[in-house]
Amino acid sequence: MEESVDDGFEVREEMMVSLTGGGNPTKRVAHFLKHNINSIHGPVYELPCHCLNTIPKTFAPRNWPLDVKFHGWRLPQRKWQAWVGKMAALHESTWKKADIHEAILNSKYAIRKNNDLVLGLAEKWCPETKSFIFPWGEATITLEDMMIPGYSVLGSPVFRPLQTDELKEIEKKLNQVRKKLDRSTHGKAEHSAWMNEFMDSGSKIEHEAFLALWLSRYVFPSSFCIVVKSIFPLAVHLARGTRIALAPALLASIYRDLNLLKENIVALIEIDHWEDDDSKLSVTLRSPFQLVQIWAWERFIDLRPKPNLINSGEPRFAQWHNKMSRFENVRRVLDSAKENFDWRPYAKILRNWKLPEFYGEREMWVAVDAGLSQELRSLTQILRVCKLVGLDCVEQYHPQRVAMQFGMDQDLPALVDQANKTPCVAWSDYCKPISYAKLYVPSRLYEADVTTRYLDWWKQSLSRLQVASRAVLPRLHIFSISEINPKRSKRVKRSFAGSSRLLERVQTMKKIDRFSWPKITAKRSKTTKRRNFITTVNAKPRRLDKMKEGDGSLIHASFSCKGLENSPLLTLNIKKELSDASASIGFHSQILPLSLRLMKEADNSPVPPGFPPKSNLVKRDSAEEDNPAIKESLKFSEKKNDIQNTREIVMQNESTDAVSVTDTEDVKSRARDHVTEGNGEDYASEVPEDLEAWVSRLERIVEELKAARFGYKRPG
Repeated sequence: MEESVDDGFEVREEMMVSLTGGGNPTKRVAHFLKHNINSIHGPVYELPCHCLNTIPKTFAPRNWPLDVKFHGWRLPQRKWQAWVGKMAALHESTWKKADIHEAILNSKYAIRKNNDLVLGLAEKWCPETKSFIFPWGEATITLEDMMIPGYSVLGSPVFRPLQTDELKEIEKKLNQVRKKLDRSTHGKAEHSAWMNEFMDSGSKIEHEAFLALWLSRYVFPSSFCIVVKSIFPLAVHLARGTRIALAPALLASIYRDLNLLKENIVALIEIDHWEDDDSKLSVTLRSPFQLVQIWAWERFIDLRPKPNLINSGEPRFAQWHNKMSRFENVRRVLDSAKENFDWRPYAKILRNWKLPEFYGEREMWVAVDAGLSQELRSLTQILRVCKLVGLDCVEQYHPQRVAMQFGMDQDLPALVDQANKTPCVAWSDYCKPISYAKLYVPSRLYEADVTTRYLDWWKQSLSRLQVASRAVLPRLHIFSISEINPKRSKRVKRSFAGSSRLLERVQTMKKIDRFSWPKITAKRSKTTKRRNFITTVNAKPRRLDKMKEGDGSLIHASFSCKGLENSPLLTLNIKKELSDASASIGFHSQILPLSLRLMKEADNSPVPPGFPPKSNLVKRDSAEEDNPAIKESLKFSEKKNDIQNTREIVMQNESTDAVSVTDTEDVKSRARDHVTEGNGEDYASEVPEDLEAWVSRLERIVEELKAARFGYKRPG
């Protein structure tokens, strides 16, 4: 097999097949991005087992108790288009030098929001892989999707400081105007007030003020319609034609908000179990989320509206101006888009829109040297695994998972470094020099495929995820930034038990590291004793790096079983689901707590826990009963059954009426009634005369289990 690995790409013969599974596999020369492997036994970057977590059963976002505030989705102001036209006539050459010309022109167009489409995509988002996981494949928003609208992937970082006194003086003047507006009747440097202050004012810093408003409203919006001073250095740099890498910072903010939105959508499962129907989860998104909707319109043929015709000189954004599409069930369309997903929409000819240089008719190998054009140099950055540095976040970037979006063939994605890094270190990783001599550019007409082992791996992974999603209890997940927004009903005042404490606990989730997992506690509603239990989250994080094999933690399932073994609300069936969930994910039974292992063994008995043996069981052989060893074993088994029956009764009574010590006689009578059900002909165990002795023995057993679990010596 021919193989080349020194050009930043891998070229080798493989058995290739369409991702849709149609047609027969063919052996041909294929081109792969780096960071892929050709063995299913290698360090494959697997899909996380929780990326298909349970989501609301029916797709009805309007009925979801979820309040999403799109503070980054801004429509153009009434006078904005006129100001853009004036500034473009004066500074168009500067904008092109800084590579922001088309991005500024895009801000003139209104992209109408489709909530169902955005939430439908967010359902499919996987925060670990930074990609959408569909039943038919994996796709994501990439740096290419930021570059096409006019944001540069090359240049200086967004945190580049001002170095000369002249530039610092301009920043100072912008700050003075901002403080002036803060003291005005508006109370803040609002977007409209800022525009009125500078537009047609003849100010020497009007250009910088214009760019400050553009950045604050359309690129890095804040939660309020105000001009933020943190972007003043960026505005000053751009006004002088300095190229700033806005694309990675913008994509990082979109990834951050997709993570947050996905967490809140999954958290809707908890809302279904709360008694207050007027409570809502509230989430604020600050990135320009219209780019996510446009990404979907460009690629999902069945979801896109009929585009406008682009006039000469207009950007690609113009085709979506004031467009809207509505569908009854976006989730169904996304799940069935196998044949109608456009992997390379920008490679197709569009009237009055110029194709980038790397969308040629033929494939080519280009020397990477000083003569490499800016567009091709941008392509090298788009195809590289790296960290994305934003204004307030750092996110992973994994183009090797979606190679078909760049016209490359897809093989198994390799495991890459996931360590969190500081912005400076992450930026050094992003802009490191190109180490290969040639760049491979595929033809825009090329239809990429996947290797046969990738298709097999994908099918196996999807099946495994579906099993894990059904096995893991959805109510045991934590979402670190979810916020509950209680709203009062105008008709009836309704509340649920412990609401104030619950709200306080969810509020504290904001302070929890998103890579920490909670200790789950169960609280019972005061409105009813026997049902309507509310599971709340105790904000005591437990870091993954402190978990060790054998400590009883279900590492993968995003929760800990610690503290649940003795909970009266956690019945034996739920404990069995916990153990089965970990088993289905592939964890060895040795990491389960001792109590759960004993429970699992009890579940394997031919009789349900808490019930006497059936009368149709095989009778014992008298010869076997004469054997002392067998006789002793039978006696131990009978006592074990008695213990299990009594323990189940105590658990049932605790979970309903909170049996106290004074209720011993009631428990005793229930135990006698319970074990004497049926004809009992072959039931060899005796009913204990002194139930308190058995309860005492149960308490000693529980102490032994705790000692084995927590590692302390049992008293006495």
